[in-house]
Amino acid sequence: MDAVKCDDVWMIYRSLFSKKVALKGVNLRIPKGEIFGLLGPNGAGKTTLVSIMATLLRQTRGKVEVLGMDSVRDAKEIRKRINIASGNPNLIWSLTVYENLRYYAMLYGIRDRRIVEDLIRDFELEEFRKVEFNKLSTGNKQKLILARAFINDPELVFLDEPTKGLDPPIARRLREKIVAMQRDRGTTVVLTTHYMSEAEMLCKKIAFINHGEIVAEGTKEDLKKMLKMRDKITIEIDAEIPEQKFQSFEGVFMVEKDGNSYTFYVDSVEKRLWDIAKEVANHGRIKNVVVREIDLEDVFNELAK
Repeated sequence: MDAVKCDDVWMIYRSLFSKKVALKGVNLRIPKGEIFGLLGPNGAGKTTLVSIMATLLRQTRGKVEVLGMDSVRDAKEIRKRINIASGNPNLIWSLTVYENLRYYAMLYGIRDRRIVEDLIRDFELEEFRKVEFNKLSTGNKQKLILARAFINDPELVFLDEPTKGLDPPIARRLREKIVAMQRDRGTTVVLTTHYMSEAEMLCKKIAFINHGEIVAEGTKEDLKKMLKMRDKITIEIDAEIPEQKFQSFEGVFMVEKDGNSYTFYVDSVEKRLWDIAKEVANHGRIKNVVVREIDLEDVFNELAK
């Protein structure tokens, strides 16, 4: 069974004089027991879609099933079995770490205090258990928000930019925690993020949304294969090159210029490197050459156009 099924989902915001189409016929399947990435530029519809899947919004048209239940008719039952966390602090500021977790546990009817204690330990918050939320560092606030998202042992959890604005070491630790919680509990995780390296590291499957539509979906390898370009060749030279020189080159799909560095997106580095390097050398002295495969950020930039 899929954790989430979206069939022809539309979301239209209407006002007296205008309307805005936020989602346009979204069809999506999120497998159970995986970390699934939902990526897209700002304003693409990610937050709207997550809010609908989490039963916080009702779609204008279409059907959404969450854990085999109808998102509108069975919203109350769904909410018992899911949870959500965002990259924005949204807990009770005057309560301590322990009090916050205890409060949310009680909202779910959970009276066993060991669950709270386990989460404090799992998210490395022991020394901060008596510290008020508003006095925590940004990293510890985010740890607490994530701990709260697992308080009811959810079958499905939505993490909306969980490492937003965090220092790299803290972000890395939180990513490790997300992977560990998903692995140990079998929880399905739907992750939105603007960090492509994070999505590449955590997600087994990914869907790209842009202008309210799903424009691509699959594994990281599937998404890279969608683009004809496979490799990047970056050449630094001590002269200017007319970029149109390479427009007719076979296997060159795009050229980017950054100062005196030129990046060529090609179908195969083995086939194209020699011809490109020879042409570049006709215009000046080559100072450096870097070759690598395209990554998820390159896919994102192409699909976000």
